[in-house]
Amino acid sequence: MKMPRCFFAVALLFAWSPLFPATMHSRVRQVPKATQEQVFITPKETLPELVRFLIAGAGDTGGKVKILHDWICDNIAYDTDVFTDAGAGPQDYESVLKKKKGVCSGYANLMSAMCYYAKIDVDIIPGWSKGFNYPGYLRTKSDHAWNAVKIGNRWQLIDVTWDAGFVEYGTFIKHYSTEWLSRTPAQFIYSHLPEEEKWQLLGEKSIRTGEQFVKEPYIAGIFFDYGLSFGKNAPDYKNSISGVTPFDFVISQSNVAILADIYGDGSLDTDHCIWLENAGKNKRFFVDVPNRKKYTVRLGARTNGVTSNPTYFSQAEYEQSILPGARALLEKKKITQNELDFFEKSYFLVDENHRYYYSEDLFATQRNAANTKILKLLSRNTSRYENVLRFEVVAADGYEGRGTAELFPQMYQAYNTAQNIRLVTPLEAILKAGSEQHFEIATTAFTSLAIVLGDNDFVFFKKNQKTGVFEADFTIPDSIQELNIFASKNGKEYATLISYQVN
Repeated sequence: MKMPRCFFAVALLFAWSPLFPATMHSRVRQVPKATQEQVFITPKETLPELVRFLIAGAGDTGGKVKILHDWICDNIAYDTDVFTDAGAGPQDYESVLKKKKGVCSGYANLMSAMCYYAKIDVDIIPGWSKGFNYPGYLRTKSDHAWNAVKIGNRWQLIDVTWDAGFVEYGTFIKHYSTEWLSRTPAQFIYSHLPEEEKWQLLGEKSIRTGEQFVKEPYIAGIFFDYGLSFGKNAPDYKNSISGVTPFDFVISQSNVAILADIYGDGSLDTDHCIWLENAGKNKRFFVDVPNRKKYTVRLGARTNGVTSNPTYFSQAEYEQSILPGARALLEKKKITQNELDFFEKSYFLVDENHRYYYSEDLFATQRNAANTKILKLLSRNTSRYENVLRFEVVAADGYEGRGTAELFPQMYQAYNTAQNIRLVTPLEAILKAGSEQHFEIATTAFTSLAIVLGDNDFVFFKKNQKTGVFEADFTIPDSIQELNIFASKNGKEYATLISYQVN
């Protein structure tokens, strides 16, 4: 039987869900060599032995489930043959182990078999997902499969496929996660709709219909881990807009930074079609579209201060900047030859999209440390944003879009990463030369703001003692083409905050 193709990812309820550590269990690399090798040759005979070793000393059922999940993520790759005419072939657990590859049904079958030998109640759940290539509607036949395991007296939903990694241009990128191991049913339902309602594991009043599932945006599991929820103006998956449209959400964690972007028509610059108000817990971003084509809005989040190396670099950036920079560090004796060797062997090129991806191995601690050290020395960001929300926007009937004119100012990293900042006015991208402008920026992230016209020409904002808002009244000079606002946390070092064009 030909198996269906399975597609990958990218007022909220919180219910019981086991909390699993985000690190891979070390026991998955301690399997006796003979067992580890033989399970891929004679899986039916060897799998019981492998499972017995993995769960020995694991403690409760939750711990056993975590180890089985981790072993599959570490050893089974997504079978990208599914995207070819040849197809991925049989997806029974024996075939998956012999090939060391599988699609979603293969991952689910293998997890089910391992749980069987571990004496854990398990079921395979077919359904629909908002993963890779989600068309915005439910296909005639379900396109994904995952598991439910019984931990204690409760069922827990698990998607081992999505926790193993992701696919880019026909290449599987290994990327371990527990994102789809620790979700409550109320969180899981935003991206997974089972064929049978009972496997939503929700109360009768909370059951989702197919229409509701399609209407809601894609919400990644980690959306909830970052303490995010929606505010007054929540997006649907498909949104028709007639001009600048706000969307609201809330962050309950103070150490989380967010970033929003919009993409679609590759021939147009959409950087100025979205603007983020990053003030306090209540966040808002404004979106517009340049024409009647479909665009996708993404929200990214990261925890400040947490090291998380980039998943990839563009080919041009890696070959022309990153790699030469790393080699220059050796010449300056800032790193060792061993560290450089680790770094050079850590990335592989995917020709189809011209990117160098990081070859993940969570247990290669020396190599991973060398990568982080080198990237920091090269002043590269080692705290990446993760996609947590995705939805579509399109011009409503009667609206042709705003055209190619830039809508919002250019925001810089200092604005993006500030914990509390909101540009009140002016919000337009282009200021008229000779015009009198009133500037207002609400922020507690900086102590000093200034318009900088030259090396020593600062026009400082004044802080309104009643509102706490920084204000400045300023006549735009005829002699400039760009106006930049800088900000400082100590009154000495300034970083670019916002940039306007001047016509």
